[in-house]
Amino acid sequence: MKEDLLYILDVIGEIDRAIEAIEKKLDGHGVTLDGINGEVKGLQSYRKRMENKIDNIGEKLSELLISFDDLKVESRGFEEKIILMTLKLERIEQQIDAEDLEDYYLLSQSNYCNWDMLDDLTRKFIPIAEYLFSKLQKLSNADYSPVILELCRAIENEFLLKIFKKYTLDLIIRQGDDIHRFLMADTTKNQTKIFAKAVKKASITQKPEYTLGQMNTILSLLKQTDLLGNSPLLHDFYAYISREYDSGNLLSAAYLAKISQIVNDYRNPSAHPEYMDFEKAKECKEIMPERIDYLLDCLMA
Repeated sequence: MKEDLLYILDVIGEIDRAIEAIEKKLDGHGVTLDGINGEVKGLQSYRKRMENKIDNIGEKLSELLISFDDLKVESRGFEEKIILMTLKLERIEQQIDAEDLEDYYLLSQSNYCNWDMLDDLTRKFIPIAEYLFSKLQKLSNADYSPVILELCRAIENEFLLKIFKKYTLDLIIRQGDDIHRFLMADTTKNQTKIFAKAVKKASITQKPEYTLGQMNTILSLLKQTDLLGNSPLLHDFYAYISREYDSGNLLSAAYLAKISQIVNDYRNPSAHPEYMDFEKAKECKEIMPERIDYLLDCLMA
């Protein structure tokens, strides 16, 4: 027993001498074991924080998907469902650090030719969609509706700010106190009453509100010449687009069909019980740059 104890003490002595020798060598370079230990502990602490953050995001995404599933089966119109889903998405967005989005921002920037022309909010939605696309792949059998809705918010924001908001406020200023009289004929038409209602509300709030589905429908109505001739609102809107933008390309049947595809194949199904899988999100992600870049090309012409 005594010999064992002496052996242990000898080993400890050797370890102490070895540590002392290492400290002397490191000291010549201005480095200490305490410093190294501090750095190691700092790295371990940072790693732990990252692991906690990943766990937290994973938990929040799981909760989000559960709430999406619940909303999808509720007895509501899909526009109401999308509004509620968007509000839930915004809560997730608030918990994502800007630092975590940096790489996804640079990725998004590389995918869009007209990136610098996009609105600030659009340049936020797209990287978040890329971020969610990555994080959802870590969950088994994930529903990718959040990714699709973020991308649809991006193109919706561009149509809203750069066309519909500008036109609506322009019309309200031009018509002044006569705006309600101007809208009267269109408020009674099934095809245009949603458009007229949105303008009427904006004349009070000064905040035009349109969904992507509504804007897509209104733009499609501009191709119906018989309706155009009987609607003061549509006629005025068509004249505005022809004056301000490249209306030939913007209102081309091919481009309007591509916007309808986004609404009908991606956005609206995301609010239905339908499962939006990885491939569906990937498709939406791949077509969106061309759709948005084309839009901006038309607006800058």
